[in-house]
Amino acid sequence: MASTSVTGSPSTPLPAPLPVEGVRLLRTRLLEWYDATGQDFPWRTARNPYFALVAAVCAQQTQMSRVLPTFERWIAAFPTLEAAAAASNAEALRTWARAGYPRRALAIRDAARLCLEQHGGTLPADTTALLALPGVGPFTAAIVRCFGFGLDAVAIDTNVVRLLGRLLGGDLQPARESSPRDIERWAHELLPPGEAARWNPALMDYGGLVCAARPRCDVCVVVDACVARPRFAAGEQAVPVRAQGAFANSDREWRGRLLHELRTAARPIRVGALLEAVGASTADTPRVRALLKALCVEGMAWSRGGWCGLGER
Repeated sequence: MASTSVTGSPSTPLPAPLPVEGVRLLRTRLLEWYDATGQDFPWRTARNPYFALVAAVCAQQTQMSRVLPTFERWIAAFPTLEAAAAASNAEALRTWARAGYPRRALAIRDAARLCLEQHGGTLPADTTALLALPGVGPFTAAIVRCFGFGLDAVAIDTNVVRLLGRLLGGDLQPARESSPRDIERWAHELLPPGEAARWNPALMDYGGLVCAARPRCDVCVVVDACVARPRFAAGEQAVPVRAQGAFANSDREWRGRLLHELRTAARPIRVGALLEAVGASTADTPRVRALLKALCVEGMAWSRGGWCGLGER
């Protein structure tokens, strides 16, 4: 569920307001679909700002199927802001395990510490204050406000962009083709007052399960209102967004190997033994040593006197 920033030039013409009847129809059908088939996640109903923060950070650049295990593992280890704030780098990283993009674990911990220092031990509801926290962007702030505080905040992720860009803009690949300003305008117009905690997940789930990269128009409950439907019906296809670079032998893979070995080590280990454990050849060694050094700079590892370990020494 990757977040999407919204920008636009003030000189760009705004789209025409959506017809009232059209808005009512879309709200009714999508909310009925969500109530019948939507996914149930603990952070959506707990009305707990901290749970919402953890879930939103877990979901950054991550498929929803992988979010729940990470969320449950984190909450079991650190059930409150105070518990998260007290976590060491190593504890946070071990709890995060192999969920990917481990900086997010330290971001949650650091955000918790700032909440204790600056906000009386609670997460702020104010958007500006939320955006000042580590790891929090517009999407994460909206999730905290929506699920944590029950406020009418619009949350726009890649699934919402795809759904609204097709449904209202007629674009097949809205991530590339739709105007972010149009997407934001439509999202605000469609939001039913007082229903953000149902509406946001309805759009996110629908964009992920029905209006997916390959749309399932045959089961779509709003297909008769979709501007892009005639194009799909005529045989046009959405050109895939360029995928992330190959993982094999990438810096991401080597960093993941290093962190895995450091997480599972019961005590500090020799740097040479670490390089051997991750399978670094003689040719790989300079590159992997540089990646270990970078992990140390980021606070995810330490290295001293030929020894190394997870987190800070």
